[in-house]
Amino acid sequence: MKNHRLAGVEIVLGMVCVTASYATTRYVDVSNAAPAAPYTSWATAAAAIQPAIAVAASGDEVLVAPGMYLLSGSAVQIPIDKTLTLKSTQSRAAVIDAQGLSQGLLVYGTNSLVEGFTVRNGRRSFGYGGGIEISRTAVVRDCLVTNNWSSSGGGIMVDGEATNALVEDCTIAGNVATNGPGGGIVLYNNSYARINRCVVTGNLAATYGGGIWIQEGGSVSNCQIIRNEAIGEGGGGIYMANEGSTNPAMVVNCVIAGNHAVQYGGGIRSSGPAGTLSPVVNCTIVSNVAGNSGGGAFAYTTRFVNDILYFNSAPGIANLDAHDTVSSCIVSNCCTTSNYFWPNITNAPAFVDAGAWDFRLATASFCIDAGTTNGAPQTDIDGNPRPRQGKPGMVSTNCDMGAYEYGFHFNDIRSVAANVLQFKWDVQDRGIYRLQAATNVATDPLHPYWEPVLAHTNAGMAAGQFQVHTQEVTAPGAMPEHLLFRMLISHTPAKRRAP
Repeated sequence: MKNHRLAGVEIVLGMVCVTASYATTRYVDVSNAAPAAPYTSWATAAAAIQPAIAVAASGDEVLVAPGMYLLSGSAVQIPIDKTLTLKSTQSRAAVIDAQGLSQGLLVYGTNSLVEGFTVRNGRRSFGYGGGIEISRTAVVRDCLVTNNWSSSGGGIMVDGEATNALVEDCTIAGNVATNGPGGGIVLYNNSYARINRCVVTGNLAATYGGGIWIQEGGSVSNCQIIRNEAIGEGGGGIYMANEGSTNPAMVVNCVIAGNHAVQYGGGIRSSGPAGTLSPVVNCTIVSNVAGNSGGGAFAYTTRFVNDILYFNSAPGIANLDAHDTVSSCIVSNCCTTSNYFWPNITNAPAFVDAGAWDFRLATASFCIDAGTTNGAPQTDIDGNPRPRQGKPGMVSTNCDMGAYEYGFHFNDIRSVAANVLQFKWDVQDRGIYRLQAATNVATDPLHPYWEPVLAHTNAGMAAGQFQVHTQEVTAPGAMPEHLLFRMLISHTPAKRRAP
């Protein structure tokens, strides 16, 4: 360091040496006719994914343009010595098609990110993971994994060494485990992997866990587990296999519906771990079928909290075969057909439209504010906070039962003809429902002028009943381009306003 004087001002000069490492972006475009390594521009983009991965250094990003990337017998692989971001430029538009010749994608690089792909037609005759195999801690996000098959883990396999791996915002559909568990996903050998905000549907397992099989620790949260099937031992939607382990699996804020097990546990089958209760919390488990018992759930040493287990079917116990005679399960603050010695309700849940698979709570549901905050998640499956105000006129700090936290809402607003709007909204018990509209929103958005549109008086329903009211409104003139609506609900003695 040197000191200099210039025009009476002392200037202190110093030198700091900084060594920086900058990541490089590699490009892939199947339609590029002139690929040239190292693929650092779209003009020189690789025409296949693996060559770009091969030249990439750890920390690099590989961007993939939309298109069909056909494999010829080898899976796309992120090797164990590289941490990469492998990303499609458009959600699910870059298609890795294994053509039934190999697995689709192998994620071996620790802390790698895979985002935005469709992985299909992967095949593995023996072992796990026909579509994607994750063998180290990594994130797979916004992918469609479909029509893959393997002996086990038809769609995705997460290995035990992939501690805390995350599969998020994915759709896992139509995959098959031909000889073992986990038609859609396998969380293998205590991986502690997490499945979050995924749709797992239409998958098939030859043994158990039609949608998901969890071996020891792992979690499934905020997911739709729908119409999967287990041919063998059970767990049409999810099988939590935790015997002999002290690490419980966890299922939270999930809709588990329309699944089928040839034997036990149409929605869920849970077995352990001994001495530690695997929690199933704030789940809606409905319309599942078991060929023997436990149409909704068949469980040992499992804790059910804030769950709805209803409208399931089986020749034995239809909804929850909890083996309560040996006190192996705790079932509390749930909506099902038996009280199971703990505080539960047996009233049927009232859904907005179960026939359309909308299992949000209708306004008069007994499940509103009937749960507990003890162990409950802070948000529901839609990301709404728990708990929040439930029925009008009732102040409660309790959570709701099921995957959805109730909030008054319009079910639908749509244009059905010129200047004609159709409204659907929840109607609770007796009261006057006033719909108002502000037509000056475009000119004065901060000071809407509310004008009455319609009033519906619901005078004849008994307490606790509900309906979805539908009404069409014809405007006297041309419908303005910008409209703001609100609903005022007049009850006795309370009033509630909902936008």
